[in-house]
Amino acid sequence: MSGLAAIEITRALRNTASVSVIAITTVLFATSLVSAASKNPCAPKKPAASNPLNPCAPGHIKAPDAAHKLNPKAAQKAYASLQKDMVVAFALSGDASAGKYQTWKRYNSAPYESTEHGDRYLNNYANKKAQAYIKYEKSGVMTLGSVLAKDSFTVLKNGQIYAGPLFLMEKMKKGFKPEFGDWKYVMYLPDGSFIGETNGEGDENVEYCGACHARVGKSQDHMFFLPKNYRVK
Repeated sequence: MSGLAAIEITRALRNTASVSVIAITTVLFATSLVSAASKNPCAPKKPAASNPLNPCAPGHIKAPDAAHKLNPKAAQKAYASLQKDMVVAFALSGDASAGKYQTWKRYNSAPYESTEHGDRYLNNYANKKAQAYIKYEKSGVMTLGSVLAKDSFTVLKNGQIYAGPLFLMEKMKKGFKPEFGDWKYVMYLPDGSFIGETNGEGDENVEYCGACHARVGKSQDHMFFLPKNYRVK
């Protein structure tokens, strides 16, 4: 597929908070895989850079008309409408973790809203090497090869849902990036396009991630955890 294509899927979700049925139009952008070695999706003239729902600028840009505080049931149904397409799109990245993260254990009972990620709704996954994550604040220092994955989506007030970036954290060997707790941050756009990785190409595009996580530092091995009422045990 060439260019930018929009796949619109209309689904009805029951909003238990307002006791009404709302129509959700799901828009998932898909493009042909672009080689990260030859093109930068965050370059000023690239489509990704002009999309306010993609975090190509420092920090996480917020959609001005985002819908807040979806109840868990509605948020989960919205996510379910995107999941299969997200798997396909992120697999295009060629990153093994991006292609199979949804087969890992999910640590949230439903998508939760994160102001730190541009008011997107997130899901937290971790591979087997990161199984200590279930202890949350008592997880300690994660083992080498631990990978944490957060996929995301934005819900707008008009009912549209946009798939968001995939955020990955991988625990590397000691000395990889001491100020980041030796975590490598990697980010992909919703079409599988590469944004950047720590100590690699596009490092400046994910510098914000490591700097933000460094706020909790060694006390939580640079990990933030999801809201307690969304945690699975």
